[in-house]
Amino acid sequence: MEFDLQRLVVFLSIFTCILFLGYSYATSRLIAPFELGTLQKVFLWIGVVFLVLLTPSAYILSLFYRETSWQKFWAYSAFTTLGFATILVSFVIFKDLGNLVWKSAIFLSDLFQSKGIPSSETTSISSEVEKFTRGDFLSRISSFALLGIAGGMTAFGFYQAKKTPSIKRVSIKVKDLPEGLHGFKIAQLSDIHIGPTIKGHFLEGVVQKTNSLEPDLVAITGDLVDGTVNMLKHHVTPLKDLESKYGTFFVTGNHEYYSGVIAWIRELEDLGIQVLLNQNKLIEHQGAKIAVAGVTDYKAHTIIPGHKTDPKQASLGTEDAHYKVLLAHQPNSVFEAAKVGYDLQLSGHTHGGQYFPGNVFIHLFQKFVAGLSKWEDTQLYVSRGTGYWGPPLRIGAPSEITLLVLEKA
Repeated sequence: MEFDLQRLVVFLSIFTCILFLGYSYATSRLIAPFELGTLQKVFLWIGVVFLVLLTPSAYILSLFYRETSWQKFWAYSAFTTLGFATILVSFVIFKDLGNLVWKSAIFLSDLFQSKGIPSSETTSISSEVEKFTRGDFLSRISSFALLGIAGGMTAFGFYQAKKTPSIKRVSIKVKDLPEGLHGFKIAQLSDIHIGPTIKGHFLEGVVQKTNSLEPDLVAITGDLVDGTVNMLKHHVTPLKDLESKYGTFFVTGNHEYYSGVIAWIRELEDLGIQVLLNQNKLIEHQGAKIAVAGVTDYKAHTIIPGHKTDPKQASLGTEDAHYKVLLAHQPNSVFEAAKVGYDLQLSGHTHGGQYFPGNVFIHLFQKFVAGLSKWEDTQLYVSRGTGYWGPPLRIGAPSEITLLVLEKA
């Protein structure tokens, strides 16, 4: 198998430990207001362990065994419950942090207002019992409320993720753009992640919708697959039906390097897709030249040293181009791309955070999360992704098929 098995084992081990810690914390906090018997607690924690092992086992099955109906059910169950648990654990943590801040504020307030002499020497026992009962009741209600809200968000996110992505039209305003390139259309697909829960049927819908845009070219900016060629090749065949004037271009994402990238490059080329590995293609369009360059993934060299990303190498021979576009999976390539002199970079990778709490914390790790921005003289568009990774959820970061249109400013 053409992926790093050792890396996979390490990743799944760390991932499983993190899951267990998160699930255990949320479970402990949610059941705290309830008086459960020993047998009930035993069954509950057996369930927690089962849920923790559900996701890594489903991922392993998707890599080593061909698709069956029970495997598909297992995968959807595993990754949907993972999404639900992620949301629930986040809510529990935020709730506890909120309680901590509230209690700290009350403590400090009492500390500053107290004169050291209580207004009453004793407190009514009945009053204390009443406070305890009320607090216990509210804690139980909050546990059910968090479960309900997390469940509702999971259902909504599942619907958003599984429907065919919507079209997002983006105008790229360019000063001194040649008249021949005005109206040039690029359809961008990114982060489809064909794998455990995304299959060929989903891709067929994406291809049909992309073709309806009648683009001049199609750009696929990485993370197309999550699995080996042997397992998924029949699910990517709809890509051969993509229609555009100048063809389909592809650059590798980090997940291709986890899935046997060399085999996938050959497979995509057999489907008629032009794979750009620090390379470019010059296109003459209505008397003007546009260069379409592509680099390997930003971290590719950590897996295959010979695939180190190189925007400068990718630009060789494009000196006479009127407009230069760089396809780069990760947005961070823009820092080097700007130095080389690209006019536009198309990226993905971030998924826009995909769902809560990812779309909150993503801003701590990525300077460019989604949409159109600029770094020096290079415009950058970051797609939220056409599919999804892991949990089949999209909340606050809708999937997209992007149509970018060059327009003279």
